[in-house]
Amino acid sequence: MKHLWLPLMVLSGILMGLLFATNQDQPISLRLKYQPGQTLNYKITIEGKTNLISEVGVATDLQFKGELTQEQVVKEVASDGTATLQVTVSGKMALSMPMVGTQSNEQKVPTTTFLMKLMPDGKITEIKSFKGEGEKMPEQFQALQDPMQLLTLSATAWSLLQINLPPKPLKVGETWELIGTIPAPLPAGQSASTKISSKGKLVSIERKDGTELAVLEVQSEVPEIGELVTKSFQLKEMGIDLQAKGGTKAETKHWFDLAKGLISSSEIKTETKIFAVIQMPENVGGGVMSMQAQTQIKSVIELVSVKP
Repeated sequence: MKHLWLPLMVLSGILMGLLFATNQDQPISLRLKYQPGQTLNYKITIEGKTNLISEVGVATDLQFKGELTQEQVVKEVASDGTATLQVTVSGKMALSMPMVGTQSNEQKVPTTTFLMKLMPDGKITEIKSFKGEGEKMPEQFQALQDPMQLLTLSATAWSLLQINLPPKPLKVGETWELIGTIPAPLPAGQSASTKISSKGKLVSIERKDGTELAVLEVQSEVPEIGELVTKSFQLKEMGIDLQAKGGTKAETKHWFDLAKGLISSSEIKTETKIFAVIQMPENVGGGVMSMQAQTQIKSVIELVSVKP
């Protein structure tokens, strides 16, 4: 009998390989599957740099690193699979300037909670700020005076990127394209949306620790984010007129757990370019100034736990 073990093991390996190869050739439906009462915890690491250029040509380089946690509590799941999630983001960010003798300035990211509706294909249909009993909404942005605050508050938005799954089942190697709009979380209960286009590819099916993972590569572009920038700063009530234009491009790689119907991990690279013109009020001397910024960010998102 002992001599039969080796042939049986070889045969089992061959059969598993054939099964895996067969799965690679079959169309695969990639849909998020949430269960009411679930709690998902993600770990997010962020690293990036920003180059700021003022109207007089003075350039400032900023580097930053961050570690965030994102908790998703599934409040309900509709009959079509759309999930209502209570998403809480917290963590810390460190900002530094690459100059001799400059120390990094680390601050906590204000704990922020959103209610988000997420369709099975990853499309976000609604995002709004959530305020619990006795809680205060985050204070108005003071980013012109404190760029660190802008970075910490922006970290929340980086963790809420739309997933953009293919609209129909795909075989390995097939591609898809999507064009649509996405809502954006803004302070003081404001709402805004922006256009997004994306191209994706189902690259492969991988096995890791006995789990089948679909590997997706997606290139996305938000061609115009000027309205989001203008509404985010809320400067009109201070007599400051801000006009901005710019866009964002992203390259994303997802590992999708086929059994659980959840994103297991993601790697994201983004590049954002913004040009802004600021008109100051007369009571502080008036005047117009302009600035441009180019920001590059790398982030890794990992699913740490799912309960129950």
